[in-house]
Amino acid sequence: MDGISDYMGPVFEEICTEYLWRQAKAHALPFIPAVIGKWWGTNPLLKQQDDIDILALDKTETEGIFCECKYRNRPMPMEEYDDLVQATAAFPKVTKKHLIFFSKGGYTQPVIERAQREGTQLLSISDLF
Repeated sequence: MDGISDYMGPVFEEICTEYLWRQAKAHALPFIPAVIGKWWGTNPLLKQQDDIDILALDKTETEGIFCECKYRNRPMPMEEYDDLVQATAAFPKVTKKHLIFFSKGGYTQPVIERAQREGTQLLSISDLF
């Protein structure tokens, strides 16, 4: 059971991806995504490999939803928020960026406050069903 979070990480990402597809079909997202999936590549800001757990782009690739999924028992810290913001730099053509975080363990208070200021969605497991 010690490694359950490691095992469940990719499973949780798939559940979150399915949630995003359901939201898209219900027209509950800021735009209709042309593509939704995981992204791996080189981040020009960091000049190194980076990833985004779930990325949804519109057909013009100028609007995107960037998601981070954390299946851990502890609240998500600000470092995770900052990492996703940095990862969005790999998409300079995307001028309208929306952030969504999915966290099993909730969020630290600074993350909650920043998300409220920036209009970022913070979702829990109970929000997915």
